[in-house]
Amino acid sequence: MKKVFVSVAVILGLGFCANGQSFVERSSAGIKADVNASFFIINENTNVKSSVKAGSSAGFFYKCALWETVVIEADMLFSYHATGIKNLTTGETADYSFFVIDLPLYIMRQVEIENRLAYFGIGPFVSFGMFGNYKSDTRSVNPYKKHQANGRASINRWDWGVSFIIGYELECKLQFNLNHQLGFRNLFDESFEKIDMVSHLFSLGVGYRF
Repeated sequence: MKKVFVSVAVILGLGFCANGQSFVERSSAGIKADVNASFFIINENTNVKSSVKAGSSAGFFYKCALWETVVIEADMLFSYHATGIKNLTTGETADYSFFVIDLPLYIMRQVEIENRLAYFGIGPFVSFGMFGNYKSDTRSVNPYKKHQANGRASINRWDWGVSFIIGYELECKLQFNLNHQLGFRNLFDESFEKIDMVSHLFSLGVGYRF
């Protein structure tokens, strides 16, 4: 967490120190979509391993300028995330798939280069799982459904953490960006005493600012 706060401070400091640059618009909105690769980071003292699966997302964003080169961007993305799971003891494999709403909020350093924009940012995100599926060779279940025995689900619906973005906008307002999202919450609700499992996601996206 300390590193995250230091990074935010650096971004803000660069915004204050910038001279001779102007933000194109005080506020703007747009649409974006991406392809992503996600997996779980699981503590090493378990017999479970996660593998990367592909997904995608689409949604909207809104930007508001704080200072000349520092902006806030809020996104609302409807996302499909997937990951593979393997039990190293039994050899059984399974796939998790989730449909979630992702809500990242970035503090962003933005530089104008000949009517084009380069930007990078960092900020928190919150995700809510709408529905999901856990599918193995023997069963297919909803991982968000709570068990009657203990009142817990296999996976928590809510996730939060930190998200990073770097991108470039052309003169026609078409954007290209890279994202890295790291969850802080232990998602494995059913056995949270034994397994520490957090989300990890990379994405490559395009967008258009109106």
